[in-house]
Amino acid sequence: MPDSSTIRAEHDSLAQYLMRETSLDERARPLIPSFSHWEFTTAVVGEIAATFNSLGSEVTVALWGNHTPVHDVSWTTDERIARFGASPSRVTRLKRALANCGLPDTAFASPPLRRWQPAQGLPEIGSLNRSGIRELEYRGAAVGRAILQVHPDDNTPITDDHYWPREWVETSLRSFAWAFDQMCALIEDRRISLVVVFNGRFLHDAAALAAAAAYALPVLSHDFGGNETDFDLTRDPTHDWSALQRRMLVMFDSWDVEDRRAVGSAWFEERRHHSDPRNAKFVESQRRGNSIKIEKAGPLIVFFSSSGDEVSELDLDWSEYFYGQSGALRAVVSAVKEIPNATLVVRTHPHLRHKPRKDVEEWHRDVELAQPHIHLDEFSDVDSYTLMDEADVVVTYGSTTGVEAAYAGRPVIVMGPSAYDELGCATRVTSQEELRRALWERPVGSKDGSLAYGLMMNRRGFRNKFVTTTDTGMVLGGVTLQDSRPLVLHLSNILKNRQLRKRRR
Repeated sequence: MPDSSTIRAEHDSLAQYLMRETSLDERARPLIPSFSHWEFTTAVVGEIAATFNSLGSEVTVALWGNHTPVHDVSWTTDERIARFGASPSRVTRLKRALANCGLPDTAFASPPLRRWQPAQGLPEIGSLNRSGIRELEYRGAAVGRAILQVHPDDNTPITDDHYWPREWVETSLRSFAWAFDQMCALIEDRRISLVVVFNGRFLHDAAALAAAAAYALPVLSHDFGGNETDFDLTRDPTHDWSALQRRMLVMFDSWDVEDRRAVGSAWFEERRHHSDPRNAKFVESQRRGNSIKIEKAGPLIVFFSSSGDEVSELDLDWSEYFYGQSGALRAVVSAVKEIPNATLVVRTHPHLRHKPRKDVEEWHRDVELAQPHIHLDEFSDVDSYTLMDEADVVVTYGSTTGVEAAYAGRPVIVMGPSAYDELGCATRVTSQEELRRALWERPVGSKDGSLAYGLMMNRRGFRNKFVTTTDTGMVLGGVTLQDSRPLVLHLSNILKNRQLRKRRR
């Protein structure tokens, strides 16, 4: 990866972005809550807080990872153990670092409600399946969707006939309510003008996002950046894929023609050569260049499946997406039967190797009932990139494979939610008739559309200004944001596992 200080990112600087995208009143009193102990998120919170401070904002930082009733998915360190072991936690180091950057002691807010009880009664929990949990609300906030984002264990399927542990749902609900109420109180106490959250998907971050919405406050969401940048931050909701694609096109249009092609192509070529570490778990069982080697009299149509849990909780009109991936597969099989001598190959997403047993069984049953000509399961060593090159048309339910096939010059049909269906590189279909027509006509999309995607994936977001990366870790204000010593982490992990075992009952 190139030195991030020498490459061009999507945005020149976070300070310039904030001055352009937020008003002076909005920047006056920003609140940056954090429930995370991960190194990346800790560093980004530090970078954002230091940047706001440099702009003259009255910053509030709420580092509450050790205060929530239930440990966040990103929790690693018990502060009491860290103090007893004389090994400061990453959060403690972040406070010291931000103080070195000029933030006053008053910038660090403790939870304002010391003897907290829910501001209103917690909702009664009915059915413990996904549909029942999804309906749960607290003070008008969709707590159920937040609970469903983190599973009790690796074998929790996404099917609706699975029932979740009651203790898990009850304690998660209470922890969401705690974060929501504390955020609301802090917003009022400090007259907060803007809230910055991480992703907005996990339990406590979702509560912070909901509290901001309750006060009609503007929200900035931070997340991972591109392969060659440090982080992303945007006013758009994290999962607004239309907004993300508009960013892609604006970014592509503003970039030097030769450089945008080189940078955009590099993202695809790394994946095609199995050298992108972020894609390693998807291709580790595949043998580069390995083909299915079949004789074909007609068109070869390849359906690449998506990882189902990636889209299961998106708030969408699923009737526009064939009512799910199984419905899409049935539609493809039906349409392919009308094409003389066509061969249909179903390539199951390699990520299914790591998914709950019931989800795997249900997908394999769906494929068996659909009866494609060839099924390459999640363990197949056939190279996805060789397969897409051989295909006369690629069909996907929204997998990244679709945009990768478009880069390779293949006709691409996308049937499910995706982050590339508005770039001109793929044909989105929403009905059986549209699917049938696209399979016959097989239009090739715009190469520039796929390159815009690759450019964004490599250079999305910002480079750090205040945080630097060294051999020993990420450094802010002269402080390395390292974790506590291994013994502290080990003892903290024992506590976390004890809590998890209790919640799984």
